[in-house]
Amino acid sequence: MNFNPFPIIETKHLLLRRITLCDTNDMFEMRRDPRMNEFLDTKVDENTEETKSYIHKMNQGIDENKWIIWAIEHKQSSKVIGTICIWNINKEESSGELGYGIIPDYQGKGLMKESLVSVIEYGFKRMGLKVIEAYTEEHNEKSIKLLESCKFVEMSRIDEEGDLNNQVFRMVIFRLMAE
Repeated sequence: MNFNPFPIIETKHLLLRRITLCDTNDMFEMRRDPRMNEFLDTKVDENTEETKSYIHKMNQGIDENKWIIWAIEHKQSSKVIGTICIWNINKEESSGELGYGIIPDYQGKGLMKESLVSVIEYGFKRMGLKVIEAYTEEHNEKSIKLLESCKFVEMSRIDEEGDLNNQVFRMVIFRLMAE
């Protein structure tokens, strides 16, 4: 897998593109919002330096073909409103895992589904994946409904202990197979 040149995906309302340091303010706004971490074992960014470090780390992983992550830019506002990625890529099994988040003000408008459908197509058709999985916390009803609406099937549930505060998360594992 090679993500160079970086694949830009355009949808009706969105531009999925590489995250740059020019996105620091939008990304910081998203990453400091505690609502974005409600179902995750992550901490909020305290300052823009932490956000810049995150952007650098994500781009380094892309350059090393470890994962691919897109900024979700809302065309109408030119604002980065979220991210979506395929990570935990297993070349032997032709599988990858989705990760995604969108700021609360843009939730419930169909924008994440628009992103997800495009990234799933990219994963199957361009990356040659046979399986895409997604893990979501069992109380994250919006994420569960989103995955089900994209034809993901629940495979199992597992307990994952968080690294930051020893909280246990009950994760629902969803899977989608290439047609």
